[in-house]
Amino acid sequence: MAYNIHPAFTVDDETLLETDLTACHLLVLVGSGVFSYAVYDPAARKFLALKSYHFQPQKLATADLEMIEEVFDVDKLLLTAFKSVLLAFDTGGSILVPQEYYMPSLKKDYLHLSQPEKVQEAVLADMLPSLPMVNVYSVDKDLLGFLRKEFSTDTAIHAGSALLRSYPLDLDFNAPDGITFLELQVHHFTLTIYAAGKLLIQQQHEYQGGLDIVYMLVNTLRQLNLDERRVKVKLGGAIAKDSLVYQELFKFIPHLEWVQRLPGFNYITKMQEIPGYYFHNLYALALCV
Repeated sequence: MAYNIHPAFTVDDETLLETDLTACHLLVLVGSGVFSYAVYDPAARKFLALKSYHFQPQKLATADLEMIEEVFDVDKLLLTAFKSVLLAFDTGGSILVPQEYYMPSLKKDYLHLSQPEKVQEAVLADMLPSLPMVNVYSVDKDLLGFLRKEFSTDTAIHAGSALLRSYPLDLDFNAPDGITFLELQVHHFTLTIYAAGKLLIQQQHEYQGGLDIVYMLVNTLRQLNLDERRVKVKLGGAIAKDSLVYQELFKFIPHLEWVQRLPGFNYITKMQEIPGYYFHNLYALALCV
């Protein structure tokens, strides 16, 4: 079956071909209908290249795998020997478990308290010592196996784990009335809420329109005794300001802003021309290598 495969975004530095890529990290993010990666030079704390493929269909894991196989056929940079390759998955829900109660042998049981079991799933877990929590999630077993084989790496994390490392760096992290981060993808969004610097919740939800996000956001804030009229809300993801989703959010959320570009890193000129919030989740992976 043929797919409409094309890179929606392609940026790289003119020095990329002269750079010793064996000293660089390849950061790979796999979502539903999206395959993105960035080349990161840790010595200069600089992102040297970024490419993002968008494709249809966007719901079936088998289609994701077939599309990614085609990406490997056409994108030879992926075959380069990097210092390390980090695989990140934003393909399904996860659950945070307090580290003191976590037992590795029960990780599947923790996950399925809130997430339905999927066919051909591999259940993984990320340690988050700074919280301290464990992020338990599932990925498609065939997709995980293919990527591990192609990249010769076992290093994998959930995209939400990287976001949890990035959000405390936001200048408004300690907003007095709380702060909420919304990371939007094509079919789902990640909702993360803090108050007084403390993580209250991180959840993934599916949505069809902006009103679905507004409903879930307002309902969750009220359950946490936070006021949606006062909480600062930061929005990330490849979403345009003139999109219907953004307009619906803007209509109901008084303090809506774009999440700021991740500080402390160097971005090539072409990357600076793309809104930083577009690939906030991809850049956040640099905090995990």
